[in-house]
Amino acid sequence: MNTSRAGESSFDASDTSADREMLDPYEASARYYDLWHEDFHDDVEFYLRLAERTGGPVLECMSGTGRVLIPFARAGFEITGVDRSATMMDRCTTKVSFERADVQQRIELHHGDVEDIKLDRKYRLAFMPFNSFLHLLTTADQEKALHNVRDHLEGGGLFSFAVFSPRLDRPEHLVRHRGTRVTTQGEIISWFEAQTFDQGNQRTTVTYFYDVSRQDKPMRRVTTEFTLRYLFYREAQELLSRCGFEVIETYGDYRGGEFTATSPIMAFVARKT
Repeated sequence: MNTSRAGESSFDASDTSADREMLDPYEASARYYDLWHEDFHDDVEFYLRLAERTGGPVLECMSGTGRVLIPFARAGFEITGVDRSATMMDRCTTKVSFERADVQQRIELHHGDVEDIKLDRKYRLAFMPFNSFLHLLTTADQEKALHNVRDHLEGGGLFSFAVFSPRLDRPEHLVRHRGTRVTTQGEIISWFEAQTFDQGNQRTTVTYFYDVSRQDKPMRRVTTEFTLRYLFYREAQELLSRCGFEVIETYGDYRGGEFTATSPIMAFVARKT
């Protein structure tokens, strides 16, 4: 990929002597997600505040590695996690196995797709954290998932999700350095990101490059790519209404701030009608 543009970084993601490894996007996310997001708790606290209003049980859709799910169980809530990625689910299961017995007992995990999975109980709160909703790439997928979530809620139950607020002025193909971390195994991992937009279909394709090095091995590059379908504020509200929800609260950050044109995220809280 040639990233040279006037006034922008000339870093070329394809120019490296490192060994290259292309991973399934969920496999790469499972491998590196916790390293980069273990210190992010804002959304955990946001959803916990909702759970304090509704009580349990709680359903987390697209629960990933358990970053949000495990703190819920530690806080005393019964919570069910659903994810279609076997790699993500395996990592979550491993993390849960290190928790206290009482925490483990409050967690239920199911490998399946939020669009059609059928569970044997109803929930007072369901949520999809951290842009997960954007992995649903068509309106039909979105509606199918929302109808299925609604079917799993008790009457008057709440559903919430948060996604980034689109910034279509971001330069395409520009490779951004997201940071460098050192793992407990002594690996030095530098994370880079590049992004393109398909505005006609409201999609963005994101490529992640992880440069992994350690003293006793040559550097290698792990590359993964995934596509998201971004949403606009009014579109999300109309989508929820169409699928049997009443939007009762909207926010522009996880602290409860009002949504504005410059808000980094759009967070929606909706009630099953």
